[in-house]
Amino acid sequence: MATNQRKIPIPPPLIFVFCALLMKILPPIWQFSMPWWLVILLGGIGCVIGMASVLQFLLAKTTVDPLKVENASQLVINGIYKYSRNPMYLGLVFVLLAWNCYLGSLSAILGVLLFVWYITEFQIKREEESLRNIFGDAFTAYCQDTRRWL
Repeated sequence: MATNQRKIPIPPPLIFVFCALLMKILPPIWQFSMPWWLVILLGGIGCVIGMASVLQFLLAKTTVDPLKVENASQLVINGIYKYSRNPMYLGLVFVLLAWNCYLGSLSAILGVLLFVWYITEFQIKREEESLRNIFGDAFTAYCQDTRRWL
């Protein structure tokens, strides 16, 4: 089966929740404490990035459904999308980093790393293939100018 035909059975928000729960249940290794303001700052940055990126998709009147990328009607490359091709996922990473700081355990970082790896391998790469098929050279040029994450 071609990669762009492959269906992702698990929506990215569920992967986020799974990783957050995993971070909570992992046995703590090398516990530390972080200032409360850092937890709030990281979580706030994640929420702002996420809301801004969804808003840009809504304003462009294109799909925000990560399981139906083939329905994309616009290539969004302005605003926050000038800095990251995947700010919705980046926002979730910041929230997981805030959660990691709140938990105060080095082992919890495994949940953040798992999220980044899984989303890159099983979601972003599929999305990129679909977007390349839909938008062609415009998407290829965008990829050359803008990093996948940051």
